[in-house]
Amino acid sequence: MLFLLAGCTPVQKGAGVGAVAGGALGGIIGSQSGSGGTGAAIGAAVGGITGAVVAEKAQKKFCPVCGATYSSDVVYCPKDGTELKDKTE
Repeated sequence: MLFLLAGCTPVQKGAGVGAVAGGALGGIIGSQSGSGGTGAAIGAAVGGITGAVVAEKAQKKFCPVCGATYSSDVVYCPKDGTELKDKTE
């Protein structure tokens, strides 16, 4: 899984991890009622959406030139080298 997420944005990684975790938990819970496949599908969908939302909120900085957002540990924009600014919400 780590290999598959290597080139992804933080939001894509959050969605991927959330989908896998949600699918696994949904499958376990669904299998207790005889609907493992349905539970896994619902869990994956909800987990993917939740993971993407959480990852998007974790992006705390933006580039004033190109508008791209980044996590708080990035200092300069990888696209144009501009120093990133903190997001204010």
